[in-house]
Amino acid sequence: MNKITAVIFDLDQTLLDKHQSLIGFANHQFDTFALAAFGIAREEFVERFTEMNHVVRPKEDVYMDLFELFAIDRALFPAMLEDLNGNFSEYAIGYPGLLDMLSELKKAAVKLGMITNGRAFYQRNKIRALGIEGYFDDIIISEAVGLRKPDPAIFQLSLSNLNVSAAETVFIGDNLKKDMIPAKELGMRTIWKQTAGLNEYTDMVSDNLAEIPMLIQRFIQTKTG
Repeated sequence: MNKITAVIFDLDQTLLDKHQSLIGFANHQFDTFALAAFGIAREEFVERFTEMNHVVRPKEDVYMDLFELFAIDRALFPAMLEDLNGNFSEYAIGYPGLLDMLSELKKAAVKLGMITNGRAFYQRNKIRALGIEGYFDDIIISEAVGLRKPDPAIFQLSLSNLNVSAAETVFIGDNLKKDMIPAKELGMRTIWKQTAGLNEYTDMVSDNLAEIPMLIQRFIQTKTG
């Protein structure tokens, strides 16, 4: 049996706590652009901003919907969108245990990869803000390569860049359709970052990054035992 030599991660809602990051940035925009002057309640704006930005779609479309929903002065549209593009990464929050987990895997001589859907500059800024870029041997951002999860080709590209086989790789992500199913169908082991139960596409489930090195070790012991 092949041993585990590589771990590939998703970014949003796996390493980056996108939900808390969006909440922080929504509060920033509410204050910076004085949205209370439009009769908008902070709690409602933060809730809807966070909810609408969890859906993967062009940010221009998200802001158009927000402006219509809250009747925000259209003159603010360019500035608020520019603020998102330039400053969202300042509010990027990693899940607890992120750096310790990556450090432990690097000390174990495990190759680390990342596959994330999104705009290249936007995702790269978040990665750098988290202080994790240097831990990774390979980072693939969908816009930069013209491929998106769940296309198996983007997973195969990551395996090729890391020079590893699927059988010796673990994929960790939060999305069943975009992460777990394609990774499993290619022959990778999978860890679903969720609180849900196991299914045919997930080998292990954990919502705690601190547990990841232990789970990887469990895979290694299973394969070498």
